[in-house]
Amino acid sequence: MKYLGLLAVCVMLGACGSATVGGGNQAPTPTGVASASPSTASSPSAAPTPSQAASPTPILACTTIQGGTAARAIITDVRVGTHPGYDRLVIEFSGGLPAYKLVPQDPSTFVGPASGIPVKVAGKYGYHLYIYNMDIPPTYKLGNILTEYPELRQVVVTGVFEGQGDLFIGLDRSVCPVVSTLSSPSRLVIDFPVQQ
Repeated sequence: MKYLGLLAVCVMLGACGSATVGGGNQAPTPTGVASASPSTASSPSAAPTPSQAASPTPILACTTIQGGTAARAIITDVRVGTHPGYDRLVIEFSGGLPAYKLVPQDPSTFVGPASGIPVKVAGKYGYHLYIYNMDIPPTYKLGNILTEYPELRQVVVTGVFEGQGDLFIGLDRSVCPVVSTLSSPSRLVIDFPVQQ
């Protein structure tokens, strides 16, 4: 009987793992492409802390999200398209996926990163996409893409300033985009749901 009691205590201690007094063992922090974090600021002060590896897991972005890696990159292409149920924005990079931050923002408050001059974007709602760790010179021709899509109205790509690239996205209505990544080559994919 004495051995059964001792065995029960050993089993209970084993089930508790190797926790130490004072909380020395912490649960592992998950690493993914993006983590949701609410923000009211329209301009970040520093690059987000990148995760260890890119993941194709889609993230619903109703608030500010950030993700990517510490890779340095250049934008090589920006594409838009419309599909049943969503409009898509794809940003393609040389090298790995750099750190990024996607912030919902009133398009009437968009300003150029270096000049502070207002940036006009079609649409009633918007997102500001910050891309960090950008190499200069960019190989992608800067400018804007104006669409007749149901949701995505315009994308304006500005120059790189102090290692940061900026994309201003104009939308027809307020939506929660789905953000995911692809590799070979590295791409950041943002899907904007279309009202049915």
